[in-house]
Amino acid sequence: MKIFSPEQMRALDKVASEQFHIPSIVLMENAALRVVEFLEQQFAPLSSKKILVLCGKGNNGGDGFAIARHLQGGAQVTVFMTSAPGDLKGDALINFKILRAGGAAVAHAGTRSGALRWDSFDIIVDALLGTGFSGEIRGEELKHTLEMAALAPAPIVAVDVPSGLNADTGEAAAEALKADYTVTLAAPKRGLFLGRGLDLCGEIWVGSIGTPERLMEASETGVQAVTRRTAQDFAAQLKRPLDAHKGDAGRVLILGGSFGMSGAPTMSAHAALRAGTGLVTAALPNRVVPIFAASQNEAMSRPLLDDAQGRLVEASFDDVPRLWENMDAVALGPGLSRGAGALDFARRVIEKCPAPLIIDADALYALRAITKQTKERTAPTILTPHPGEMGELMQMEISDVQKARFDTARQCAEKYKAFVVLKGARSVIATPEGQLFVNLTGNPGMATGGSGDVLTGLIAGLLAQLKDAQSATLLGVYAHGLAGDLAYSSNGNGLIAGDIILELPHALMALQKPMAPTGNRLQRLT
Repeated sequence: MKIFSPEQMRALDKVASEQFHIPSIVLMENAALRVVEFLEQQFAPLSSKKILVLCGKGNNGGDGFAIARHLQGGAQVTVFMTSAPGDLKGDALINFKILRAGGAAVAHAGTRSGALRWDSFDIIVDALLGTGFSGEIRGEELKHTLEMAALAPAPIVAVDVPSGLNADTGEAAAEALKADYTVTLAAPKRGLFLGRGLDLCGEIWVGSIGTPERLMEASETGVQAVTRRTAQDFAAQLKRPLDAHKGDAGRVLILGGSFGMSGAPTMSAHAALRAGTGLVTAALPNRVVPIFAASQNEAMSRPLLDDAQGRLVEASFDDVPRLWENMDAVALGPGLSRGAGALDFARRVIEKCPAPLIIDADALYALRAITKQTKERTAPTILTPHPGEMGELMQMEISDVQKARFDTARQCAEKYKAFVVLKGARSVIATPEGQLFVNLTGNPGMATGGSGDVLTGLIAGLLAQLKDAQSATLLGVYAHGLAGDLAYSSNGNGLIAGDIILELPHALMALQKPMAPTGNRLQRLT
């Protein structure tokens, strides 16, 4: 599913009106209907509900007036607007007049919102500020309304975007309203997946407003959401014939480990196996191999030369080329350490490896010295940095990485000619060609040591089977988050990386099952 900037969405609406002859007020009416459908689906029966609809003076407020009109007769509706009727214009004014003509009472500025019984409502619909908002909240009445709504006990349903959120950058005003649900219209907006948008939007639903499908398909936004349906298309390719053998299921080589960090390659190997890989081999420092072998029965291990601290050194590379023969994927970095010798080893691997290569963790710190060589690799390269590692790759502060996750991921992919997974809430995946994807799975419980090592092994295992870097990366990130969600449901914030590994087969199996058919006018973004 494509993700739009506010500017791109406005241009789309303009084309829909001018070239497809769809009046803007029809789009507004459809938007209102989708929100009402959501309310009916989520909170039925509405006849017993008291609903407060908060309306601004722009098009978002126009949506609110139309929503209130459709709710009348089926719920107890109160409408409050933060400006005077004289401030309305265009479609918002038309919908206000229709609402009033139907006999609805609309309280507005001058009638203090503090007079409302905020604790008496069952649902609050936020139609105050839309995608055109940026900067700071202006107007005492609007600020007061947002503050009171935030304190109210009722669930909040945001129309298109939560009020106070910049729909392009994810920045938000101090008074921005946190929604329990956001019904975003036509298509998701960039700011829902960036910055404070991650916390403000709640559960995201997408409502069709009648924009022609072929117009949506022709729009090049540069950003897409990795949805369950996308992941299912890739997972379907993992099905094996009855006469399959372990060689058909792919071969993975893992390079890394150091004394004291033996768990990282162990988890990567386990994840690759749980992804369905037929054969997994870990080449590790000599001192680490017995520890690995004791905890991982199904994977093979090979000792490499190490130093007195149990770390790999540049000379460790001498035995590696014979190991990666016939390998479908190589994962470099889990537990490697940042010792000078270990980083020299990593550089030799990156320069010489003929196989698809996933680079993670400490091995990422070897890249800046060989940017040109990395870019010239002929086999696919996949980088999986967290924000701190991305800061090292791009010589940026972590805060700057987080402020510009889309642009940073795209620039990193171009710099290293690699697929890049910028990990974190709503991980961003960038292709070497500059296409961006946003992952929809995952939860805060996955902020635990070893989670990234699991992702590395999972992507390596999927790459060994699918033989396509983009498919393996997108499916790997989605399935990793889905497994984390399954683990979170029973472990909460106490989940550990091993719990994610145990759920990987269940996540992949779930993705191989067909989805139940859903209406295409309103769907949860998942």
